[in-house]
Amino acid sequence: LHPPRAPGSDRRADRARETGVCGFIVPDLPFEESEVIRAALEAKGLGLIQLVTPSTPEHRLEILCDASRGFVYAVTITGITGGDAGLPKDLAGYLDKVAAVANIPVCAGFGIREASDVAAVGAHAAGAIVGSALVEVLERGEDPTGFLNALRGRRLPPPTPWC
Repeated sequence: LHPPRAPGSDRRADRARETGVCGFIVPDLPFEESEVIRAALEAKGLGLIQLVTPSTPEHRLEILCDASRGFVYAVTITGITGGDAGLPKDLAGYLDKVAAVANIPVCAGFGIREASDVAAVGAHAAGAIVGSALVEVLERGEDPTGFLNALRGRRLPPPTPWC
């Protein structure tokens, strides 16, 4: 996403909305620097989704959960996406803590690659995010629909957008 005051930003936001985009995740944007982009997105009916981590302090967790739109992105591991370190042993407690603070759904991502990971996350969060695993499936030329259905454990209809 280009800076919201750059030429064409309104057109890009309108186009995003027209194509079904509901919100944006900007991983490297600190909350303290997000006011301009947040206002620009919200003016177009779009949301800025905040990320929280296992090391997010309690007071900051509350701020980020309150500022997030659509859902709160709970990063499950300390590290980078795309790794295969597995899910942490204290995942349930962490996700339960985030869900207790958030007034919107919590979705968890990072390190989720298999149906058992989705089940573990699904017991404590509204959704599982499998971005890196899905990209790998696409890079291998495999069927993404089959991959996603296998993660769910059964065939389900597509989710209803939150916006």
